[in-house]
Amino acid sequence: MKKIFLTVLTVIPFITNAQVTLIPNPLFEQYFVHWGYDSDGTINGQILTSDALQVTEIDFINKGPSASFGNLTGLNDFLNLETFKLHYHDVNTINFNNLSKLKKLHLDTFVLKNLDVTPLTALEELNFYDTAADLPYCPLRELNLSNSKSFKSLYVFRLPYLEVINLRNNTANTVSIVINWGGNICIEVDDHNAATNGLPPYDNWSVTLDGVIDYPNYYYSDNCTLSTEKFVQNNFKIYPNPATDYVTIEQKETNGVTLQAVQILDSSGKWIRSVKENFNHIDVSALSKGMYLFVIQTDKGNKTEKILIK
Repeated sequence: MKKIFLTVLTVIPFITNAQVTLIPNPLFEQYFVHWGYDSDGTINGQILTSDALQVTEIDFINKGPSASFGNLTGLNDFLNLETFKLHYHDVNTINFNNLSKLKKLHLDTFVLKNLDVTPLTALEELNFYDTAADLPYCPLRELNLSNSKSFKSLYVFRLPYLEVINLRNNTANTVSIVINWGGNICIEVDDHNAATNGLPPYDNWSVTLDGVIDYPNYYYSDNCTLSTEKFVQNNFKIYPNPATDYVTIEQKETNGVTLQAVQILDSSGKWIRSVKENFNHIDVSALSKGMYLFVIQTDKGNKTEKILIK
């Protein structure tokens, strides 16, 4: 009896301390089983929390399944995670609470309504791709990186609605922003005059198109409010829709907003041509039948409309 009692006393602390992290998504757990992070080696809806604490990288772009899946329950128990890469995800938001050590975040083919990276205080690199031509464009309008003081590298692709990048409080020696294509973007900084003129601490900052040439449609500001962007959204109208021969861009009132150009893209996001004059009569007769994106670019933001050419 004494031996049994001692055995129970030995096992009870083990049971008490063996905390688990619930991972109800079998595809999510399969990653940890495959790469040897899940010590029980079986897909059973959970992983030891002590196992989760050993993981510093989750890479579903290069090492995991490419199929779409929607449940990331358990992610926030990976407290020592430094790199997270995800491909084909079908939820509207991702919770990054508790991931204060995450430095690299790569997201591909997302239909996110918002992306809150403010909990990621150690974040240094963000790559945000939207490469699936058959999915709706990501409606993300703002990236708030003001809590990530060491942030230094941003790459965005196919985010036509992105309007604000908040880089206040940044202390990195160099900052690189690469935009594959998009509209006018306001970059919020602590000193917009110094940033605009390339003075320290912004003398090693770059904003480029595909990393090759200067991106033409951005400006620095101390306060990138979305109220101006809302004015842009409501102030411009494109008609007729559907169109056959031409479309007209109508600007209801000026209010300090200048129409600069209209970019025409096909439904996959491929650039077709740029229009910089005669906005009241844009010839579309040479376009093939189908759906197009018309990106209205102003000095204070942009508006994107889908136009059907018949």
